[in-house]
Amino acid sequence: MMLVKRSLLALCAVAALGAGSAQAHHSFSMFDRTKTASVAGTVKAFDMINPHGWLQLMVADGQGKLREWSLETGAPGQLQRAGWKDQTVVAGDKVTATIHPLKDGSNGGQLVAVVLPNGQTMRAGPDGPGGRGGPGGGQ
Repeated sequence: MMLVKRSLLALCAVAALGAGSAQAHHSFSMFDRTKTASVAGTVKAFDMINPHGWLQLMVADGQGKLREWSLETGAPGQLQRAGWKDQTVVAGDKVTATIHPLKDGSNGGQLVAVVLPNGQTMRAGPDGPGGRGGPGGGQ
C-alpha cells in the first residue's frame, strides 16, 4: 500500500511540473512578424491582464460591416514600462493600430503600437516609445 501511495505521489509531482512548464510561455508563431498592417477602429475593450493583454477593436470591413479584431499586447509589466495605464485606451476611443497580422488572415494580430485619439503613439512592447516594441520583445 505504501508503494502505491509513493508511486501516485511521484506521478502527481511529475504531472504538476509538466503542466507548469507547458503554461509558462506560449508561442507567437501564429503572427506573421515579417509583416505589419494598420487597422483603424473603435476600442471595444482593453484588458491589461497576464500573461498578455488584449485590445479589442471594432473595425469596418470592405462593405462597411463592423468586425471585431483581437489584438494581443505585451504583458502588463511590459505595457507599464512602455507608459501604459489601465485607462490608456477606453471603450469608444477611435485608434489606429499597427500590428503583426495573424498568419491565417483572420481578424487579429500582435499589437506593435497604437495611435491614440490625441495623436500620441504608444508602443505595445517592453521598449516603450521609439523602441523595437511588440509583445515578446526580440523573440
